Amino acid sequence: MEYLIFDIARILRQAGVNVSTREIADSIQALQLVNGKQLDKYRLYQLLNATMVKTEWGAGYLQRLVELFLEPDPEIVADRTGVLSLPGCPAGEAGYGEGGSGGTGGGGALLQQLTEAVLHQEMDVIYAIVKSHTYGLEYISDKREEALQALRQGSGWFQVAGRIEAAYREGGIADSEYQCAQNSLTAWTNLLMDEIERLQVKMMSRDYLSRLLKQQNPFYVSFLGADDQLAVMSREVAKLAQRLAVKRGRRRQVANRGRISINRSIKAAMKTGGIAFTLVRMNRKPSKPDLCLLCDMSNSVRRFSYFMLLFVYTLQKKFSNIRSFLFIDTLLEVTDYFKEQDADSALAAIGRLKGFNRTGFSHYGNVFHQFAGQYLPVLSKSTTVLILGDAKNNWNAVDGSETLPAIRDQANALYWLNPLDRELWGRSDCIMEKYRPGCTGVYQCANIEQLERFITGIL
Repeated sequence: MEYLIFDIARILRQAGVNVSTREIADSIQALQLVNGKQLDKYRLYQLLNATMVKTEWGAGYLQRLVELFLEPDPEIVADRTGVLSLPGCPAGEAGYGEGGSGGTGGGGALLQQLTEAVLHQEMDVIYAIVKSHTYGLEYISDKREEALQALRQGSGWFQVAGRIEAAYREGGIADSEYQCAQNSLTAWTNLLMDEIERLQVKMMSRDYLSRLLKQQNPFYVSFLGADDQLAVMSREVAKLAQRLAVKRGRRRQVANRGRISINRSIKAAMKTGGIAFTLVRMNRKPSKPDLCLLCDMSNSVRRFSYFMLLFVYTLQKKFSNIRSFLFIDTLLEVTDYFKEQDADSALAAIGRLKGFNRTGFSHYGNVFHQFAGQYLPVLSKSTTVLILGDAKNNWNAVDGSETLPAIRDQANALYWLNPLDRELWGRSDCIMEKYRPGCTGVYQCANIEQLERFITGIL
């Protein structure tokens, strides 16, 4: 069983989930405390979830790995409603109706039950009936759409949808009932997509599973396409900002733990006749970041801007020496705006602010000239300037690149975070390469992993 722990840890690491040696050791130690006869799939899942994966979104990864190694178990494999034992839901049916096509046999009763459940949006019943059937690898295709069509046919989706369409055309159901049915059919399709993924995991290699899990890892999902995992990614970005807020600097202070200070210890011993009753320890004190952030709010980077604004908000709640600006074609300082509201209210109402968008099109040249003219004197050698945007200047003749060296020289450093792929930095109206010489550094920041790498390694 220890080899299973190591294998699961390897796959999680390849998927971008941090699993330390200590966590692996904890899992093995906990495994040794469990009676082997009592260790079923569900207890193994609980054990690994408590010792190896500490993130809220990692539990789903462990569920899939337990499925891969030990075969699906109803308690583990998302019994979302707890109704798999509903009466009239026999397991192992080949399909619905005669030959699996919804005829008048025993499966016809199930088809009628499914139709009623779809009309009344009883997703627990749909889930129970669909999951009670065994789907084999014959449904799997390299193309997901083909696999989905096969599963729809095998589960009775097409038959139910046909019945509902016929009833609607004949006036048998009202518009509201029809709309409810369409919502239920969409949810049914999502359930089948989950089943396709499970079968692919069962059929494909472990390397395929690692790649699949990594694509769904919130740390690797692009900011520009994060609709499905918006809540999880928002919490992780807020955690990163909190880490930066307590990042330790170079200066040290007296502390209970840390390195022994020989000089201070000797001075303290002089007060007691040269006898060192206590040793003075020093530890690095948290540094207070002195930041100036310029955030592009144009439509092309709207989702990226949301995460960056959340990042800025969390920082500004910690320190007062952080100034933030929004821009599209003109600059607007919003430092006080973030201090006066909670995060949800501030981010929800950000679009109603006026003063940073006159034309609706990005104009970096105008913004940089405005910033250099108004705020250059307030920068100091302790200030780090961060520009957050895609460098798309909409073919404006004035690009403002000549102002960046002056900003960089006046401040401690000038960094630019761009959410676009590096291959796009010199294409179309993106002039990132023209801005690069005036910056201390430019970095791609398309996901949380790249943002964390910048914070821990550069900032």
